[in-house]
Amino acid sequence: MFWLVLAIVLDFGFLQLFKLGQRRRHAAPVVIAVNYLTLALGLLLYLVIKQASFPPPAAVVLGVASGAAFVLSLLVMNHALSVAPVGAVLTAFRMAIVVPLALGLWLWGEALSASQLVGLLLILGALVLMSGGTGQGASRSNKRTFGLLALVFALQGISFTAMRYVHYADLDRHFLPIIVIAGLTAGLLGFGYVVYREVRITRSDVVFGAGIGLYNTISMPVVMLALSNRPKLVR
Repeated sequence: MFWLVLAIVLDFGFLQLFKLGQRRRHAAPVVIAVNYLTLALGLLLYLVIKQASFPPPAAVVLGVASGAAFVLSLLVMNHALSVAPVGAVLTAFRMAIVVPLALGLWLWGEALSASQLVGLLLILGALVLMSGGTGQGASRSNKRTFGLLALVFALQGISFTAMRYVHYADLDRHFLPIIVIAGLTAGLLGFGYVVYREVRITRSDVVFGAGIGLYNTISMPVVMLALSNRPKLVR
């Protein structure tokens, strides 16, 4: 429970930094890409110093898949922030940490208590309530907002589920190399998006992204521990 609570707190801090960058009008795709590359390079330096061995192919595949899910999730969240209420988007992003709990029933046969089931139903209800609005054209707008919130929730949930799978794939001892590979994948895909969309890269965007990346170097391993180290951490 300690690691799960700490992961949620650190994830909250990451989102606040991301929100700060948006308020300062930093180019989000650049910030996202630099963030993940900084995360990857920081942990890679640590692994080199520790003379860690190269991870097995399964860890590489999982890292690439996780990285793709990470960057897609943040890019969609960035778009959602421009058309939906900020509080609702960030809440949907944070609540996604329960998705591995729900999918664990189907994928890994995990147990689900009555209180956890009630909590999952309340979260689904919260997504609907957060997309509500009033006034002319509200119904159409509400549906679009709900769709975006649901997509943010689902994509980030998939990212968390990929990290949760590390435990069931018996790759716990390789979780840091998996984060490195995920960060490199997300960073390179992010820069590919920047080039494709011809997003202007400024020094302030890079510096801010690197700052978030340094924060993520601490928070991401904690989230990974909370989701993949032992089943009892999320039950």
